[in-house]
Amino acid sequence: MFKKGTLGLLMAAAVGLSTQANATPIAMGQIIDGTTFGSNDAFQFFNASDAGEKIVSLTWDLTPIAAFFDSTNSSPGVSSSPLTLGSGDAVGHHFPTNAALDGTSTLTVTFDHFDAGEMFSFGVDTDFFSNPDGFGLTGAQFIGATATAIFSNGMARTGTYVASDKSGYGSMVFIDIPTSVPEPGSLAILGLGLIGLGFARRQAKKA
Repeated sequence: MFKKGTLGLLMAAAVGLSTQANATPIAMGQIIDGTTFGSNDAFQFFNASDAGEKIVSLTWDLTPIAAFFDSTNSSPGVSSSPLTLGSGDAVGHHFPTNAALDGTSTLTVTFDHFDAGEMFSFGVDTDFFSNPDGFGLTGAQFIGATATAIFSNGMARTGTYVASDKSGYGSMVFIDIPTSVPEPGSLAILGLGLIGLGFARRQAKKA
């Protein structure tokens, strides 16, 4: 039988976890209006998390737009520009090798200390598979591509690039956590609390 004190603890735990789930890791990215070819700051990302969460990794996926990263002069594209750091290694970045990235549609960069309030930028050539030596996609051509952020609290969220109305940029992406939806762990404990409440009511009726 659940005692009143036990039931109270269950409900308090559910509320506490729901509150924790409402912390909001936020990140936003933008891509310059011009070509990515030869640029060291074509891709820019900002950690705007409101509870101090770090960004552990970012993954860009160009599969939805049928494009690839052209980081060496090997097929499919023979006119390339490699991964180049833009704003300096202030966030402890780890790039894949240019050889491993070349010709693929996904790029994952990991970080040691990409803290809230910090920005990261880099450049690398990108092309459509249908035009492998097009000297770099422009920012607007990334509309439909995705970016996934993994935060230090374990949350992973994906955003899709859309058109940007900011001067100098062709596309942008926003990544955030819905604050009105509890995480699965919170829902499980909340459900346990409700089961306990129903059980306690049945016991009260029997008495």
